[in-house]
Amino acid sequence: MIFFGNLALLLTLILYFGLASMAGKPIPGGDRGMGHAIALLLLFAGFAIGLIVTTVIILIKGDFEWVSNTASLRNSLIGIGAASLLVMAFYSSMGPGAAPWVVRFIGKNRILWLIPFLLWSEFMMLNASLQAYVPNAVWQWALTSIVFISILCCVLMVGEWLVRIPINIVERGTARKAHNDTRRQEFLAQIERNNPNTEMVLILGFTTKYQDKAVREAALAKIKTNPQWQEYLVDRLQTPWAEEVFRFLADNDVEDKSLFAQPTQAGILMMVEKFKDSMERTHTFHEGQFYWETEAVLKTLEKFKGLGVDYVPAVRKLRKALDTRLKSYQHAAKFRCIPVLDSWLKKNE
Repeated sequence: MIFFGNLALLLTLILYFGLASMAGKPIPGGDRGMGHAIALLLLFAGFAIGLIVTTVIILIKGDFEWVSNTASLRNSLIGIGAASLLVMAFYSSMGPGAAPWVVRFIGKNRILWLIPFLLWSEFMMLNASLQAYVPNAVWQWALTSIVFISILCCVLMVGEWLVRIPINIVERGTARKAHNDTRRQEFLAQIERNNPNTEMVLILGFTTKYQDKAVREAALAKIKTNPQWQEYLVDRLQTPWAEEVFRFLADNDVEDKSLFAQPTQAGILMMVEKFKDSMERTHTFHEGQFYWETEAVLKTLEKFKGLGVDYVPAVRKLRKALDTRLKSYQHAAKFRCIPVLDSWLKKNE
């Protein structure tokens, strides 16, 4: 067992030198950077395994009895100490990244300099014959000091993490608010520049219920500065812009519903063509595809019930478009919108 312990310790020492030689160096760019990172991780993994194996062998031999007379306490202290040491060694070897404050304070690579003293202490415990030449207090204090420093650093790291939690929440909230404010101003500026007589379709997306209230109100006010805004929307239902019109109609009321009754059917047929085109062109589908378009169409139809127009045939064509035969290279998905369309057809047929 002593032979295997010394062998594991030797391999750990070799891996340590490899780890120490690479630690703290800037990561090269490109593929070399990936190789550098992988090499560091492999060296650290080998070092960690070697250190754990050596420590377990010493524990089995009973050479850690000086730590505590109680086996459970002794094993717990050794486990916590080894884990803390490996955590600190990991942060110290991973280069000039975002290390915890305590690691930066001590000096990232200085922690690695303590490892040889740890390995020397384990070497002394493995080879009892050498203990006659070195007082036990020397290597015991060396080992105890290194482990104590590692545990203390880990406790401080946990404390730093706990302190940073509310700070990070506030910072993320502030950043999110700033981002939303910037986007709101950009949207409002875009709405302000819009010409509702010729470009109204470009701001219809700002009128949905998912938009910021100020943005939505500004877009609606801009749209209604065009006295013929309803006629404008009716005309666009019969063009490839039909989807944008449906998004508007789904979440906003119009003054003259009868004006939209028949053109809405034409708009659904435009959506049929859009669905077919997407089914033919898309390489990889996802479950949510076509869902929001379908929802906008069906919500619009609910508003125009009782106007004497049968929308079932058009919706049936919309549903059939989703059954378009796929090519061999296309990856199918189970669309969430299909059950929604099937349910609507069953209810209205």
